[in-house]
Amino acid sequence: MKIGIITFLKVNNYGAELQAFALYKFIEGMNHNVEIIDYLHYKHPDFKVTRKAQPFIKLSQTQKIKEFLYPIISKVKSLPYRKQKRIRDQKFEHFHKNFTRLSSHTYRTIDELYDAKFDYDLFMVGSDQVWNPNTNVSLKPYFLDFAPEDKPKVSYASSFGVSELPEISQSYYRDMLRGFEHIAVRESQGLEIVDTLIQKKATHVVDPTLLLTKEDWREFSNQPNIDGNYILLYVLSDTDYITQLALFIAEQKNLKIIRLCKNASVEDKDERFINIIDAGPSEYLGLFQNASFVLTTSFHGTAFSVNFNIPFYTIYKSHKTNNSRQQSFLSSLGLANRLIPDNGKIPAVDQLNVDFEGANQKLAQQRRQSVAYLDKILITNN
Repeated sequence: MKIGIITFLKVNNYGAELQAFALYKFIEGMNHNVEIIDYLHYKHPDFKVTRKAQPFIKLSQTQKIKEFLYPIISKVKSLPYRKQKRIRDQKFEHFHKNFTRLSSHTYRTIDELYDAKFDYDLFMVGSDQVWNPNTNVSLKPYFLDFAPEDKPKVSYASSFGVSELPEISQSYYRDMLRGFEHIAVRESQGLEIVDTLIQKKATHVVDPTLLLTKEDWREFSNQPNIDGNYILLYVLSDTDYITQLALFIAEQKNLKIIRLCKNASVEDKDERFINIIDAGPSEYLGLFQNASFVLTTSFHGTAFSVNFNIPFYTIYKSHKTNNSRQQSFLSSLGLANRLIPDNGKIPAVDQLNVDFEGANQKLAQQRRQSVAYLDKILITNN
């Protein structure tokens, strides 16, 4: 079959790029002709906003200000590191050029996407927070609204990014979800949302990055040039607690502290921290595979730590309510105790190690169920 996938891509975000690649790669390995539709994310500098791209739910003024300021702040922070930023951008570009098959045309507006004539046998929306109601753009493309009506539409590991939908959006989501032949979501809360809206049973599947094993990922990773053992920090939102926890673990285990920065700018001026600001997706993989310990606030940082069996803690902001992704994932593997709040106590030394045996068995079972879902939807429509 010829399959077109739409998901978040080209946002220079490690998790987004790797989940997009992983879904493509795994389905390709099932002997299908598959590619990712190169529809630019609305935060991409080349994306053009048109009337059709307006979001269904208007963001609050605070959210709009954050959306406006974040890229500006990131750009300003990276100005002293122009060379490293150029290297980082090139690594992201080369990763997809070398490993991912994209559509021949890049769609820079939603209008271009809707005007296109696709010849796919099946359309799939992939993972990441593609159905998040707090997205400042029309979500219709991620509900495959642009696909021909006579072609099957399915989802794989799509995430709402929230535990429940605002009441104002529920009729919109209900209409969009009814167009799917099969629905698979990444979080248990997503199952409940779908069931509540359309009384249709969705399937719970693993994030695409977990379809590939640690051994699979080695082919696409670059090993870090770091002498000695290290604790890896991949933190999207910093707190004093994470810094203190990193210093404590580093001292207990005699580790260097490596910070993988989310953008091309130094995030910690403390001389005890080594900042890496020019890593691409392949370097990201290598840094996780070779770490002795990981501290992260990221869902994909958590997923790769588990997949690679690296002892870790996932830290969440105690006053936030958008922790459903990590909670659902870790609870399903019996690792809920690795999720800790940023206002908690520093764990005891005997709590640092992780026994992954039970989690590996559960993950293997979840992977089998996820593959069975893909088998079913692809064989049914073949």
